[in-house]
Amino acid sequence: MTKSINVWSEFQPLKKVVLGAPFPVETFDWHEDEETRNVMRQIFKETAEDIKVLEGILKDKGIEVVRPKNIFTITGEEQIKLPWMHCGFPNHPLMPRDTLMPYGKSMFEVFTGSDNRYFENLAYYDHCSQWFREGADWVSMPGVLVESGKKYDHFVENDRLLYHAANMIKCGRHILFSQPYEGDNKRGRGTALGREWIQREIKLRYPDTRFLDIPVGGHIDGKIALLKPGVLMTWNRNWVPKEMEGWHIIEVADDFDMPEDFQQTRKRRFHKEYVSKWLDHWVGCPDESVFDVNVLSLDENTVICTGKNEAAFAEMEAHGIEPIYWNFRHQYFWDGGIHCLTSDIVREGDCHDYITNKAYF
Repeated sequence: MTKSINVWSEFQPLKKVVLGAPFPVETFDWHEDEETRNVMRQIFKETAEDIKVLEGILKDKGIEVVRPKNIFTITGEEQIKLPWMHCGFPNHPLMPRDTLMPYGKSMFEVFTGSDNRYFENLAYYDHCSQWFREGADWVSMPGVLVESGKKYDHFVENDRLLYHAANMIKCGRHILFSQPYEGDNKRGRGTALGREWIQREIKLRYPDTRFLDIPVGGHIDGKIALLKPGVLMTWNRNWVPKEMEGWHIIEVADDFDMPEDFQQTRKRRFHKEYVSKWLDHWVGCPDESVFDVNVLSLDENTVICTGKNEAAFAEMEAHGIEPIYWNFRHQYFWDGGIHCLTSDIVREGDCHDYITNKAYF
């Protein structure tokens, strides 16, 4: 059996991982405004520096790290021009977790519904092609019409298959799913039809797999972290599926008060006023003082976190889990944590039933 892809859970020993890549430091050097050039150069430089540190941590633990290609750049001109789609700011492959879903011996690719991410999986194509040649299964969501400016209500009405890989976390025989747009029209990502597609494709290959819903939309890795069999961490225990209520739940207080104006503008990533505000008021603030459940487990006894929380750390340590702190200075600018920045490709071990087999917890 191939080991080019082998991943069944969030916590078995990690051996190979995709680590995202930001645009180069000079990406905004074309911009006529000096402040914008300098601000964006600083953001990209510090993002690359922090990711380099993370890459070193992973390699020091004996984990193979693979990096995507940047297939686009930003020039101020439209990079994507189609009759139904246009985009001047295509996404860099910084968050592989959003579009890649390795499970078992398979790589599942999805389309998210964002025009600036439509071609993003091409950044991982060479790696996926290699794993396919080595015997892995490679499955891509059917090409879908994504019109610029349209939102999920339009995509639902027109039966579009769209989903986010970060809506899923793996727990052996079980996969947890957050709600698509139809189940949560404020936070839901993707469509119910997209979720049905990936569940069918998984079932065709792994018929014993079971799916568990959580009652909220959005990326599930920002809501629940599976740290080891029988131990999970969350902001809200009401999100935990009833099948996992027997697990030890580390409930982290959501006590970070991010200002409303920052929340409202954080998606406007290249807006001058926004990036200036970010650097002036937030770099150095949401680091050690902010703890995020968006973490990466290296094995059942080690987890990398992007913040420090004494109570959560104490509970982890009481269950034999060592938390490692990694500082990602622009986490809230890019709107993603360490789990988003990575996609597990190989974890040691086979598929187990961690939910109903009480031997595991």
